[in-house]
Amino acid sequence: MITISVKEWERRKHFVQFEEEDITRLKELLPVVEKQVDKVVEQLYENFEAIPELSRILHAEEGRLEKLKRMQRAYFLQLFEGDYGSDYLNNRLKVGMAHHRINLGVDWYLGAYSMYIRLVMPIILDHYKKDPAKGQAAFASAIKIIHLDQDVAISTYLSAREEVIAEQSEEILELSTPVVQLWDGIVAAPIIGTLDSQRTQLFMERLLQTIVDTKSPVALVDITGVPAIDTATAQHLIDTINAVKLLGSTVVITGVSPSIAQTLVHLGIDLSDILTRSSLAEGLKVALKQLNLVMTTKGA
Repeated sequence: MITISVKEWERRKHFVQFEEEDITRLKELLPVVEKQVDKVVEQLYENFEAIPELSRILHAEEGRLEKLKRMQRAYFLQLFEGDYGSDYLNNRLKVGMAHHRINLGVDWYLGAYSMYIRLVMPIILDHYKKDPAKGQAAFASAIKIIHLDQDVAISTYLSAREEVIAEQSEEILELSTPVVQLWDGIVAAPIIGTLDSQRTQLFMERLLQTIVDTKSPVALVDITGVPAIDTATAQHLIDTINAVKLLGSTVVITGVSPSIAQTLVHLGIDLSDILTRSSLAEGLKVALKQLNLVMTTKGA
């Protein structure tokens, strides 16, 4: 989860010119909004429930709606309590996470702030109807803190989404670099797609660990699913092969297509001391032979 320091929070307040006079104006409004808070929350959620997508989210779990209303009530009052330090910041950080957990889209989230402003404005202007200038100044102060809240909550909300995407990317990366034991003493690592630095590192770690765990003297690295190869990819493969050799195991590269073979020659990559075969099946035959095993047809 994103962490916004108190220093960064103060910088953001300074940027929107949220100053002591704003705090004073908001604190003066607290008794006024306390009388209106229930009305504001009910109007807010009436608007939410009129939208089918939001209504489904609000009623997805028993008791969720009432819980959110209680949170919203506390949130609304805190806007005017006059303490905008670290506790206030932490509360706003939690708001974005809470809305992310219930799958409230960022578009609805931004719309909710717009509703808030429309509901707050008449309360403030009506209270200062005898002094319109003061009412406008108070409303401007309210806009500042609402925008600050929006900024912090949205930052947290987007950070939570990015964490989910990163976790999913990591899962996909692991699935795309499988290492399996084909036979007692033989492991296979099929590569699909291109090899970048991050994927190569994970691939190498998984391959080496599997070799150690299974005590396998032979590893088949199949590149049938690699569409093209460049100098960096070839170097990644060589680094992996050298690492496997340090463990005392042999690597057989399989799935070397004619186009990839030509590319390797063109790039000047020397694979003369590395066992290569055109298919995984051919590579398996080599591995079995190295282990002094013979595969025969049943009944032969």
